[in-house]
This record gives sequence, structure tokens and C-alpha cells, in this order.
Amino acid sequence: MTLYEFNQLTFEQQLAAVFAAGTYLARRWEEEDGVNLYHMPSGFFVELYYDTHANELVRLRSFRSAAPLADYAASVRLPAEL
Repeated sequence: MTLYEFNQLTFEQQLAAVFAAGTYLARRWEEEDGVNLYHMPSGFFVELYYDTHANELVRLRSFRSAAPLADYAASVRLPAEL
């Protein structure tokens, strides 16, 4: 599935596609929302925003650019052996 095809799906279909085919990569926090990053097989990324107070996924963002990945750099920890 291409990024364009993904963006044409309903929110529920997008969530199903991420859970079926996406690879979880990382988590970050944006205010009180947990943001989970997934990589999709055709090369784009999806962020799922989880509202901790409402206990639900409230939105997502799909992208191909590497720029948004910088938000996750602070949480990367490399092994000491490197």
C-alpha cells in the first residue's frame, strides 16, 4: 500500500492497516499524548496519537519525510559496545 492509498482510507481502516502491517519503532510524548511511531512496508511512517485521559487513539499522521523522525532522536540509546 502506498502512502497515497493509505491516506484515502478511513481512520478505522488506517488503524487496521497499521496494526496489520506496520512495525513499531518508538514512542515519544507530546503534552499528555503518547505518540507511537510505525514503519509501513512500502517505506512511509505513521504516528498514532494516544490520549491517556480518554484512553483512546485520537488521530494519526502519515509521512515519508525524515524530518519528523528527529522528534524521536532524544530517546535513542545505543549499546555501550559501539
